[in-house]
Amino acid sequence: MKAPPETLWQAVWRGWNSLAADLYKTMLGLMLFTSFTGFIVLSYAWSVFMDEVQRQTKELLTAQFQLPPSQLDPLFAQARWRSETTLNVDEVRSLFMFSLVLLFAVLALLAWWSARRFARPLTHLSAAASRLTTGDFTARAVLSRRLNRRSDETARLLRDFNVMAASLERLERERRYSVAAIAHELRTPVTVLRGRLEGVRDGVLPATSQELEKLIGHADLLSRLIEDLQLLSLSDAGELRLDLAPVEVQDVLIRLHADHGLKARAQQVDLLLKLPSPPVKVMGDRRRLQQVVQNLLTNALRHTPPHGTVWIALEAEAGAVHIDIRNTGTGFTAEALNRAFERFYSGPDRERGRSGSGLGLAISKSLIKAHGGEMRLFNTETGAGVQITLTALTGDEPLNRATD
Repeated sequence: MKAPPETLWQAVWRGWNSLAADLYKTMLGLMLFTSFTGFIVLSYAWSVFMDEVQRQTKELLTAQFQLPPSQLDPLFAQARWRSETTLNVDEVRSLFMFSLVLLFAVLALLAWWSARRFARPLTHLSAAASRLTTGDFTARAVLSRRLNRRSDETARLLRDFNVMAASLERLERERRYSVAAIAHELRTPVTVLRGRLEGVRDGVLPATSQELEKLIGHADLLSRLIEDLQLLSLSDAGELRLDLAPVEVQDVLIRLHADHGLKARAQQVDLLLKLPSPPVKVMGDRRRLQQVVQNLLTNALRHTPPHGTVWIALEAEAGAVHIDIRNTGTGFTAEALNRAFERFYSGPDRERGRSGSGLGLAISKSLIKAHGGEMRLFNTETGAGVQITLTALTGDEPLNRATD
């Protein structure tokens, strides 16, 4: 429901209690206090100075003309009376009041300008934050050229707000894209499964074991996609549990190398494995680490042309373990290097009809991050590569526990 319009008194009261008004009142009070304090101090100093001039004048006249002080006092009183008579007291009083009013106006204008200067960035920030709360993630705080040149708290606050707003806009865009991508990925197997089931029901397709296997295959595809989405959701929520234990990395790579050997030979691809001699161990979830390497090897074989090569290399140095998986081919595009870890990212290969849901690399990075490691993509002279970095396990202390 739309809020009723505020009255004039409400608008004035809101403006009087605003940050700009508070700054204005504070600065004006400080300026007036400083000015009147300075005026009183200067008046007192001038009075002391004139008394000292009068005293020194009496001493000089007494020494020069041998005049006693009793004769000088009437002369000074007469001089003071003549000065007051010569000067127009009303004009002096008018000049003083005019100067006082001018001083007050200048101070008020200076206080208004200073308050407006300090409050304007926060006013822009408040307006942008208000737009952000209504769901407008394109809202940004305005930074003037003066603020762009500054690095104080106000400038940093506005810059940080704009960075936060840009992050929220990107997350909202990714959320909307993820919802659309999930609907698209689920629609295809569901449509195929429904169509074949209707065909079996209507007698168009025979209810043979081969047809049932196809239906089970589509159901398995849906199940894997749902499991992948659940894994990513748990990772985002920080609820992904790992069964940590010492894992010998060589054993994991040897097993996966053997599992993918037949597929590599069928594609006429050489699958090479390079391992160090001493055992290399990490603290991790063996099943999840196998899942990551499995995804990466599947991607590498998928993108390697016939008579190409896929390398699996393991290195350990300075407490870190590096797993490199490289393949010959065209390598990553510039866009893929920046976006390959995004969910449902559709690269050129998917557009050419190759299989994959676009979740493999996103899941792999989430799992490695949950292990406290890093994953990066890079191009080589002959193709592409992926590197996993984990912390090496020192010692053989037994540990088998679940962690979030």
